[in-house]
Amino acid sequence: MTVRITKFVDEFAQLAAWTGEPEEQVRAEPDYHSEERDHWLAWDGDRVIGALHPWVSPDGRHRLYYDACRADAYVPLADAVEGECLATVNVADAEMLGALTGAGFVEQRRENLYEIPIRRVAAAVPPDIEIVTADRTDLEPLMLLDCALRADIPGSQGWEPDPVWFREETYDSPFFNPQSYRVALHGGEYVGLARIWEALPGQERRRLGAVGVLPSQRRRGLARALLAQALSALVGAPGADIVKAEVDATNLPSHHLLTSFGGLINGATVELRRPALVRP
Repeated sequence: MTVRITKFVDEFAQLAAWTGEPEEQVRAEPDYHSEERDHWLAWDGDRVIGALHPWVSPDGRHRLYYDACRADAYVPLADAVEGECLATVNVADAEMLGALTGAGFVEQRRENLYEIPIRRVAAAVPPDIEIVTADRTDLEPLMLLDCALRADIPGSQGWEPDPVWFREETYDSPFFNPQSYRVALHGGEYVGLARIWEALPGQERRRLGAVGVLPSQRRRGLARALLAQALSALVGAPGADIVKAEVDATNLPSHHLLTSFGGLINGATVELRRPALVRP
């Protein structure tokens, strides 16, 4: 039977029946009520068999986030998005990986998945650096630092400043913990950060979103000091005692940093790319 694709309107009951989540929980998800986000459903008759939540990131690319999908739903859902697409797939998910690569998605890069124990680690702060919690920062310089650091992260080049998005995803986010989001200042300049997000719904582990330092301040132990303070803030906090992280497989300095904190690799993901579709 041909899989049918429709744009999500208000099929909360059908989506909840497919995902197994309570309907009230699905209805409470803010993204379903945003005029800036499209959501797509795959159907077999009158039954949902997959869902896709594309997001246009500040670099202009469509990033594909799938709910649970039947094998034959991955590609038709992706075809609903015309622009250039990126999809991240766990290397252990042979079904999804095979479906997308068979439809023209090409591997762009790989990331190793890490588990880092939450514990206190001694790390000296350079004497001319002050490290503050993120609730003591201003939006614009923190946003510009974020963009500058992303320029060195594979897969994030071209990230453009977006104050509205940045506020929503940082200060106003329910997963923002200013104590585990540390920012380094050199005089009045923002020069580095380490941020650990609170666990997403349905997950027990927090996530290391980023740790990075501007080129002028590297090789001084600053990244280590930032990460040490972010992790120390979580010692004894409720929740799992492990933080997860993803690092590009070619990024040896980050690998050495995380393993120095006791981080261990426990898997990998592949980022797949598909160019924009050309409709007949």
